[in-house]
Amino acid sequence: MILGITGGFGCGKSSVLRFFESRSYFTLDADEVCRSFYDLKHPLLMAAIRENFGKNCFTPDGGADKKALAKILFDAPEKMSVITQVIYPLLTERINSAIELCRAKNIHGAFELPLLYEAGFEKCFDAVLAVWCPAELRKKRLAGRGFTPEEVDKRDKMQIPPEEKLERANFAVINSGSPDDLLCQLQKAVQLWEK
Repeated sequence: MILGITGGFGCGKSSVLRFFESRSYFTLDADEVCRSFYDLKHPLLMAAIRENFGKNCFTPDGGADKKALAKILFDAPEKMSVITQVIYPLLTERINSAIELCRAKNIHGAFELPLLYEAGFEKCFDAVLAVWCPAELRKKRLAGRGFTPEEVDKRDKMQIPPEEKLERANFAVINSGSPDDLLCQLQKAVQLWEK
């Protein structure tokens, strides 16, 4: 099984990915891959930032100032396409390579992609699992990570609603209870394909 994992901001996708990692799945966190494009100063990405957002979006060492860039993008979401036009092809290449590796080795894979549907990645996977929890609980969890309700709302506006992701997915888990509740749901889900 090559599984795509998605859900709204703060729903618990990373906890779900760790569950699959504990079951010896190959795992990939798309946010982590995208961060690596910034951290490694990928030339295509740096050029796009420089050309479209100017030198104020760079740190003294020549890397992208992710906080300055995030402020621009979350205040003017229409500018996000400048970044996605560079990152999505790079990410697609990384995902396709990892999927080919999983298939060649005949191993399960779990891929966490917050923007799975927005970017059209659902066709890459055998199935999609959506993680959902109520908006107020997401905001409470994210407040513990330093995000204001306004910041959460801005990020939410850049994604399709978590409820729609839940409806479109092949499998779903509701992460509004204890970690044991989530674990129980995930164990039941994998019984459907781990035979």
